[in-house]
Amino acid sequence: MRKKLQDKMFELSYLFELFISVIVGAAILILSVRLLIETCNVSVYLGGADSLVKILDDAIILAIGAELIKMLCKHTPETVIEVLAFALARQLIVGHAAPWENLITVLSIAVLFAVRRFLLKRYDMVETPDGLVKADEKEKAHKGE
Repeated sequence: MRKKLQDKMFELSYLFELFISVIVGAAILILSVRLLIETCNVSVYLGGADSLVKILDDAIILAIGAELIKMLCKHTPETVIEVLAFALARQLIVGHAAPWENLITVLSIAVLFAVRRFLLKRYDMVETPDGLVKADEKEKAHKGE
């Protein structure tokens, strides 16, 4: 009984994550259209460099949202690292931080890449509604191998 309840709760939380992904995806689509309209408006560029910073900020936030959708749909350590890397890159590119804060951000990105390169393996475990599965086994199951 307890195992069945746990399985149902896991499945429900998985479906809820997919629902949240759809909502975020719709918001990204709407805001992408808005960003496109903004960039086509010539009067936006009268603000000089501040206009470019605003457009870059909006574009990077949309990219972070897309990565967040991937993270919610595909539960792997790689997707989490990608979301964190995009968030840190946004801070570095459009943030107006002190030089030591920029250094910490660059070091953080380097640590994330090192973790991805040296600590994450293809056989890392992934959560699925069926339980824990090796990441490469899940990919084979989706490809039909």
